[in-house]
Amino acid sequence: MNHQSSTLKTSNLICHHCEGKGYSVIRDCTGEIQREETCLFCCGTGKKQDDEPED
Repeated sequence: MNHQSSTLKTSNLICHHCEGKGYSVIRDCTGEIQREETCLFCCGTGKKQDDEPED
């Protein structure tokens, strides 16, 4: 397996909304961090959630 293929597989596993952190940073208009929230898309795991239910 080459490096590019490995990178593509890894990027498909992490949540692209929180970039794998499991939380999102909420900032105000000046850029100051107001709060951190658990990512709603991965439920804080940092991993991509499957949209299709498993059989």
